[in-house]
Amino acid sequence: MKEKLIEILVCPTSKSSLKLVVEKREGDDVIEGSLVCSVCNHAFGISEGVPNLLPWYGCTGS
Repeated sequence: MKEKLIEILVCPTSKSSLKLVVEKREGDDVIEGSLVCSVCNHAFGISEGVPNLLPWYGCTGS
């Protein structure tokens, strides 16, 4: 995942901003890590450069 994508990605449930946590990087690509919702702190994994942004219904955005 290109690190710059964090500027446009949001939580699929609450539409809140996400914080990028990098575990492994190659250049400007994030290979392993997570995207953390600013509302509920749910972590959406990044594996092999692919973010998993399937909705998590524990986050209501309130």
